[in-house]
Amino acid sequence: MTQVMGCCGKYVQGYGTIHELKKYVDWMGDKFMVIASKNRMRDLKDTITAAMEGKELFFYEFVGECSWPNIEKLMAAVKDCGAQTLIGVGGGKVVDSVKAAAFKSGLLHEVIIPTIAATDAYTSAASCIYDEQTHMMTEAINSPKNPDLVLADTEILLKAPVRQFVSGMGDALSTYVGGLVCQQNFLNNHHGGVGTHSALAIAKLSYDMLFQYGRQAKLAAEKKALSDAYNAIIEVNILMSGMGFENNGSSSDHCFYFGTLALPDREEYVYHGEGVAFSTCCQLVMQGASNEQLDEVYRFCRDVGLPITFDDMHLPDLTDEEYDIMTRAALAQGFMANQPFEVTYEKVLGAYKAADAIGQLYHKGGSLL
Repeated sequence: MTQVMGCCGKYVQGYGTIHELKKYVDWMGDKFMVIASKNRMRDLKDTITAAMEGKELFFYEFVGECSWPNIEKLMAAVKDCGAQTLIGVGGGKVVDSVKAAAFKSGLLHEVIIPTIAATDAYTSAASCIYDEQTHMMTEAINSPKNPDLVLADTEILLKAPVRQFVSGMGDALSTYVGGLVCQQNFLNNHHGGVGTHSALAIAKLSYDMLFQYGRQAKLAAEKKALSDAYNAIIEVNILMSGMGFENNGSSSDHCFYFGTLALPDREEYVYHGEGVAFSTCCQLVMQGASNEQLDEVYRFCRDVGLPITFDDMHLPDLTDEEYDIMTRAALAQGFMANQPFEVTYEKVLGAYKAADAIGQLYHKGGSLL
């Protein structure tokens, strides 16, 4: 058995840390390309320029999905300017594109500056590739290395919408639930080896910290207030969840959400982490979690505003045909096979319906206890 653990080269978190950017990247060369969307470029170009005084900077405005055509455009721009380091500023699409471009351009240095805490993609070596037309994920690729630096500036992150911050908590909620299944069954993680004790401990700590600080952190985010709880959940959403999912592995914690994306006549409303939160509830129901654990998870999701019913997912009045489409799509997800029992059509369908029923109970003020 080979155990593997990987993470970003350095993680820096603090208020106003972007102003110290040069201190952390000085060793990465003299030519840097900054990749960001139009709005993030507008907000942070001058700040980054001032922080990187003495370095040669190139700016690239990213548009669209993390798709191969867009990645190839970025790679061409990188080659033209001769950048030694790519600095990705933004959310998941920009960051995954930067990671993929750095990988395919010869393992260039990567610096990630998150502007929202809605995803755990920032510290990982993985990039999710999407189709530009359908907006559906087509593949995931793993770079041989993780980003060299992830710089989480809480002054920037506090300006992001609260709903995205809460979505990040939903993504983080799945990390321990999915990773524990893989660890208990000695399954490979996303680095291709069995997870370490350290990896599982980090995932469990992130899970516990959500329940300890999550409600407080949302209140602080609503007031744009930097509190200890907010700071703790930024670390959970970005660092702990990123290390946790990648180094432990995944099971069905995302699969139920991906099943809902297969519905042809329903418009996707929820953010990734919101859908994953409900998917995690479905996994817990399917694997027979205790009333105590379900109560803790459902109360938390309800309190912070994460979906616990299909109505919350903006999927009301599902038909039998739609349940069938979702169930078959969820079953087709590769990570579903990581469960230690046979996952049947009936178990997936039952988990969808029972998880929704439990969520309705909690919305009505009821409890499993």
